[in-house]
Amino acid sequence: LYGIIESQKNLTLAEKSFRKALSFGLSMSTDLAMAKLSLAGILIQKRRKREATILIGEAKKSDKHNMLGEQIRLLKTQIKKI
Repeated sequence: LYGIIESQKNLTLAEKSFRKALSFGLSMSTDLAMAKLSLAGILIQKRRKREATILIGEAKKSDKHNMLGEQIRLLKTQIKKI
């Protein structure tokens, strides 16, 4: 939650918060996928394409119920614009 709030102000702090959340481990696979997608979005804004692509792939694997399919497609189109 802290990472989402910080992403509106400071991308570097938000990136650290999401990485910390991922290192602690999230209980639900959908939460894990959402954290990875949010981190990938931050990395796209920082023009770190390779890391963002890896995280999007991991998020797609973690999203077992295909709840984030539209967001994944949106981020993939954003990566192509870099």
